[in-house]
Amino acid sequence: MCFTGMALDNVTFIRVIFACSYTGRVEDGIEIFESMRLKYSVDPTAEHYACIVDLLGREGHEHEAMDMIKHMPIEADAVVWGVLLGACKMHMNMELAEIAAKKLLRLEPENVRPNILL
Repeated sequence: MCFTGMALDNVTFIRVIFACSYTGRVEDGIEIFESMRLKYSVDPTAEHYACIVDLLGREGHEHEAMDMIKHMPIEADAVVWGVLLGACKMHMNMELAEIAAKKLLRLEPENVRPNILL
């Protein structure tokens, strides 16, 4: 993907990856995510990882999303776990949904969403 003439910052990459997620363009989204650091020297944040987890999860790649979370160089936050939980619910993956719900409840004990989704 070519970004000629665009100001590339964290927000730009979030928006582009988010657009890939909503249009089912998994390969493009992953390519853009990988190019952030390697080609454009932009370090991914938790928000970028949440977008990638969403991208993978929407297309039924929950296990790949979980692998992404496991290999994140930063701690996965409640948003990341919530996105995975939503994807697992969408695709009826109760095994990973339970893991995501437990992680989410540890981070946000007052959050009732994980229990409702399960």
